[in-house]
Amino acid sequence: MTGLAVMLQTTQLEKRFGGVRAVAGVDFTLREGELRCLIGPNGAGKSTFFRLLTGQMKPTAGALMICGQDVTRARANEIAALGVGIKNQIPDVMNGLSVSENLWLAASQRFRGAQARRAVEKVAERLFLTGILNRLVGELAHGQRQWVEIAMVIVGEPKIVLLDEPAAGMSDEETARTAELIREINKDTTIIVVEHDMPFIRQIAQTVTVFHQGRILLEGLFDAVVADPTVREVYLGRAGV
Repeated sequence: MTGLAVMLQTTQLEKRFGGVRAVAGVDFTLREGELRCLIGPNGAGKSTFFRLLTGQMKPTAGALMICGQDVTRARANEIAALGVGIKNQIPDVMNGLSVSENLWLAASQRFRGAQARRAVEKVAERLFLTGILNRLVGELAHGQRQWVEIAMVIVGEPKIVLLDEPAAGMSDEETARTAELIREINKDTTIIVVEHDMPFIRQIAQTVTVFHQGRILLEGLFDAVVADPTVREVYLGRAGV
């Protein structure tokens, strides 16, 4: 994969909160077509790292490059404008509107008129949402709401998608469906997933990056990472995966 274009890169990225280094000089590279999973125990720094990548926080030191542009001090909307789609843990849907209306609002940020309508139809078909387009989002089951959110992220055809705990609170069946959707999206989109649900990670992972104490502890293929004694000690525990 080393010959593929670098989509996102950090150099000695750091975030301090007083005397605490939540992200402690991280060097990270994401290449075109990757599906990278970020894991780590609570407080490991992965969520802060995610917020630095999305412009929701500004780093204390270091650099962030996206698609060849220095966005270290960029605002969240400027990063999104480069073709970065973001799904945060906090829902970003309008419960009083239909699925179709939520998707159209997201699509209209990039497309106009008939183009926006076509984009909605395309993403609804791709993520199997056609049957619920006229339902109010507030009436949907938890998993369906999450899938609508993911659809809202990709309806604008971003180059990179960043997903923060997309399987949180889901049933096993919903989790499996979400894994299927993410693998489908990865066919033409580079993805970062921040998660702690190891069975879910197992279903989607290509390369896994393990955070610990604000640093990258290890990167590698899923099976090698979960078999590593240090990873098992600091994160997986005796239960394993």
